[in-house]
Amino acid sequence: MKVSISSIQDFLSCRRMYYYKRIKKYERDSFSIPHLVGRVVHTGIYHLFRKSKDYIGEAVKFFKEEKKHVIEKFTLSSEDEQDLNEIEVVVRGMLDAYKKRYAVMLRDVKLVSNEQEGILDIDGDEFIYKIDNIVRIREKKVLHELKTSKYITHDYVRSIRTNFQTAAYFYAYNYGEKDPIKEVMYDIIRKPSIRQKKNESYGAFLKRLGEWYDNTDDGDSKFHVERFEKPLISENDVFCTVGGVLKDLKASKQKEDFYQNFEKCHSYYGERCPYYELCHEGGETKENMVLYTIGRSK
Repeated sequence: MKVSISSIQDFLSCRRMYYYKRIKKYERDSFSIPHLVGRVVHTGIYHLFRKSKDYIGEAVKFFKEEKKHVIEKFTLSSEDEQDLNEIEVVVRGMLDAYKKRYAVMLRDVKLVSNEQEGILDIDGDEFIYKIDNIVRIREKKVLHELKTSKYITHDYVRSIRTNFQTAAYFYAYNYGEKDPIKEVMYDIIRKPSIRQKKNESYGAFLKRLGEWYDNTDDGDSKFHVERFEKPLISENDVFCTVGGVLKDLKASKQKEDFYQNFEKCHSYYGERCPYYELCHEGGETKENMVLYTIGRSK
């Protein structure tokens, strides 16, 4: 059996969602602005770590390719179109502000690998992982976990050292590694809360984004970097959880074994689970199944 962090998180969140997504492989076409912004920023930071002079150009190139795909695949509302059109300048503002904020640190960063993939054998099963970046900072090998977030709250910061994904990547990579990771750098960039005004030029909005990131008087953190030698979750506890999920998956043979967690039908922000209709509005009827395609979720 093969599991990844995302599949484990799906299972722990709601077993019925796991069943529809991972076993039945139902996919619902959806478009997420925050997810796209995060991917474009990741691309820009990767090229920044590579010391590319045109790191923003590389990010914009990636965005334009993704934008074309989104326009071809989805029917967008006028609000979605506005959000999509703003991404290029928003990402440019985020990357400019990041480079300015961490200019000293960036001089010391040397990229080792990007999206480092690996497979760890666990009693014949496979745990698959992919790390954002591995870098060296003053010759110390560091796992770089990059996140973009709408807010950087106190609770979010407190949860960093017990982040399951980070801990799992840390121990999985280091297992039997002769040149192990010595430190974790958890890196959060806040997405701007300001929008482009009607008739505001690209340049004027970019300038205002820079001012927003420079402003520290509002009391809201725009960046947070936390470095630590190892997670607070132990290696034993990480693999106890992974092993427990594998055991439960093997014991689950039919739909009813994948019972529901009704707390996850709506998110904290009120968004509905993509499989809401299947659980609460008739099940796998012909009408509901029109909403889904059969995919290949990993």
